[in-house]
Amino acid sequence: MPPSLRSDRELFRALLSYIRSHLRLFLIVTFIIMINIGIAIAAPLFFRYGFSLIENARDSQPSARQVLFAALAYGVFNFVSWFIRVIQFTFVTKLNARVIRDIRVDAFSFVLKNQVSFFDQNESGRLTSRIINDSQELFDTATSISYTLTGIFRLLVTLSVMFYFSPVLTLSILPFMALVFIIARLLRGFQRRVSDAWRKKFAEVNQRFAETMRAIQVSKAFGRESENLKQFGELNEATFRASIYRGIGIFVFWPITDLFEQLLLLLVLGVGTWLIGSGLSISTVYLFILLLPFYYWPMLTIARNYHKFQGAFANLERILHLIDDLDSKEVEVGISAPYPIQCSIEFDHVTFGYNPETPVLHNLCFSVSPGQRIALVGHTGAGKTTIASLLLRFYTPQNGEIRLGGTNIQEYNLHYLRKMIGYVSQRVLLFRGTLRENLLLANPLASDEEIWKALEAVQAREFVELLPCGLDTVVEEYGKNLSAGQRQMISFARVILSNPQMILLDEATSAVDLYTESKIQKAVDRILRGKTSIVIAHRLTTILRSDLIIVLEDGSIRQIGSHADLINQSGPYRELYDLYFQTQSAKYLERIKVRS
Repeated sequence: MPPSLRSDRELFRALLSYIRSHLRLFLIVTFIIMINIGIAIAAPLFFRYGFSLIENARDSQPSARQVLFAALAYGVFNFVSWFIRVIQFTFVTKLNARVIRDIRVDAFSFVLKNQVSFFDQNESGRLTSRIINDSQELFDTATSISYTLTGIFRLLVTLSVMFYFSPVLTLSILPFMALVFIIARLLRGFQRRVSDAWRKKFAEVNQRFAETMRAIQVSKAFGRESENLKQFGELNEATFRASIYRGIGIFVFWPITDLFEQLLLLLVLGVGTWLIGSGLSISTVYLFILLLPFYYWPMLTIARNYHKFQGAFANLERILHLIDDLDSKEVEVGISAPYPIQCSIEFDHVTFGYNPETPVLHNLCFSVSPGQRIALVGHTGAGKTTIASLLLRFYTPQNGEIRLGGTNIQEYNLHYLRKMIGYVSQRVLLFRGTLRENLLLANPLASDEEIWKALEAVQAREFVELLPCGLDTVVEEYGKNLSAGQRQMISFARVILSNPQMILLDEATSAVDLYTESKIQKAVDRILRGKTSIVIAHRLTTILRSDLIIVLEDGSIRQIGSHADLINQSGPYRELYDLYFQTQSAKYLERIKVRS
């Protein structure tokens, strides 16, 4: 169900909360604008003063000194006003940049704190568009707020001056204010809808582009370049059409208001000429003409910024939806026990499904004693990786409890819980940066000596020493300048550096060859010694070293026991062994060799 739309008032308050964080800078900007308003309005008053001297001279010549003074003051005030606008622009830019920085950091921070299920439901391209593009679109919004608030003040000051010199002429132009606002109100809904539609299409283009780049090798292997280009072209065409509607919604306002400005000038001239016969001075009519920009442009700024706010509010609403989605947030508070945890593991009638209506695990019950090594085996889709995800609290079971050391894992502090568990997944991702930085993710305080010991323990020291810059070698995006086996060894080294109390290995040696696996296996045995561990296994060597084997089928436990117990029983384990486990044994390979 889509989130309910917030009112403009709620969105405006949310934006002001970020501006209040930089209240001092905002007040400086506002003060500078106020000074500029006073100086800018003073210039036309000096012009009227000089013009009235000439107008009232009649038979005598006006004082040249007075006229020169009025003209000089008019020029100086205009120059000072221009100089202050330069200073104003500098401070407003600083305010904008800081507000956008805070919004972007908040959005990114809150997204990082979401549950893994949130990322299952939201594509990375859409999230990128919201955090990066939508926040950038808000860049001018802080400026618009400053100009809108001070524009209201400028409008009130200008109307006061106009009303002082001619109430009738002032009242004759006031209906234009209402007319402009009525038009802005009529355009409001259309502008907001087309802006939001364009953002969504733009996010889809980002998502498709990112997805294509991530899977470029697969696309080329299957010759899908033409199909990818066609799909991207269709999305891009839809985005193009949405941008046309957005452009119409934004820019239709400008020609209409420009026409009103010319009509307003004609109205002032017409009414002013008629009032001259009733005693209104020509200098006052000229004053009104000079003050028209101070009346019309603030009014126009308010109206134009009002429609800008619609686009900005559409962006802000999408960002706030990320921040305010409390149902997706991970609960981080809880127990951070200062004593060693007895890492027994208990799954007590656990039922879970990524979609609650279609469970992946059904009423799962098993326990792991402290220091025991458990192997999870089963066909693809049996629920092995799901068990690891639940232990790390990536997801929460719909029913049942998972306990570590007799305590429900939901009661642990989330950061502490994950520090307790060393996790090596089948798909290892490394971040762009140096190899040292990737290793220090596990233990930021580790020394180079500790890093080299960890690398040596997993048989990775030799290949790291051969790299161009050793530990300072830059790892490219996703670690693609390293082989799959090298990335896997780095992941094992990270686990050693983190020194966890419990180990989860998710098919952790599947990416390495048998020779490298035999070398790593010795290191794995040292890592797992004395620690509670759950190993998702597709290799016979891993299974044989386990204290207990749990056989899963369609999310349920079919068998539990040691290899010696299960191999002599008819059932799914014997079937799995006959299908592919036995083909990994030396005896089987020797029989094949003899037969050939």
